[in-house]
Amino acid sequence: MRLAIAGKGGSGKTSISGTMARLLARSGRDVLAIDADANPNLALTLGVPAQRMSDVPLLSPDLLTWGHGAVLTRSLDEIKEDHGLIGSDGVRLLTMALPQTTNTGCISGLHATVRKIIDAMPTGENDVCILDTDASPEIFLRGVPMYVDAILLVVEPYFKSLETGRRMAALATDLGLDRVALLANKLRDEDDLEAVRAYAERHGLEFGGGVPFDAGFPAAEHAGLAPLDHMPDSPAIRAIDEIGQRWADISNRRIPTA
Repeated sequence: MRLAIAGKGGSGKTSISGTMARLLARSGRDVLAIDADANPNLALTLGVPAQRMSDVPLLSPDLLTWGHGAVLTRSLDEIKEDHGLIGSDGVRLLTMALPQTTNTGCISGLHATVRKIIDAMPTGENDVCILDTDASPEIFLRGVPMYVDAILLVVEPYFKSLETGRRMAALATDLGLDRVALLANKLRDEDDLEAVRAYAERHGLEFGGGVPFDAGFPAAEHAGLAPLDHMPDSPAIRAIDEIGQRWADISNRRIPTA
């Protein structure tokens, strides 16, 4: 299963991505997490200590060659071994980029590398790839989610966040993705839940699940800890676990035609 998680900045997509990846690994799955945000923070959610956040291995430009199309120069196992980091619960992390100087050009080649890595993922029922995307629509413009089985768009129960989810859903559909759903986060009550459900129905979008508001998430951020380590039994953690297990059963992978 290859699952992309996207959303507006601050929606909680990275906290959900990392927490879900670890919980799926705890259930016996072989999980690869890819941080495709140019401002990467997934490592912390995966249990990597805050002081190591700037030292995570990065993907290298020489992992892709261009001839008759883009081709990886190394096997997926070699890439995971040489450019990956193992976080808590055995999740393997690949981080796309961490720009540290200005005026060095774009990173479009690394977007293409991530796309080919996703395509190279094995298709066994226990193999999982969680793609944590950029908070902007660029990831769709670069076609990075082309090879995922599904995408969850993390939204909060507010108009601007919902509109961002709708716009991203349109881009995902344009890429040819069959499974695109809104995942409601930071729900304070049933009214919030119903607002997102109604919005999804009104715009013909699938509702992918709901996560209640949990003050433990910002508290974990303040402490420099992963949410799963800070409050492992909270209602929000349980909700993410349920959503992840349900979506991990998706097996109808779609291969793009171009």
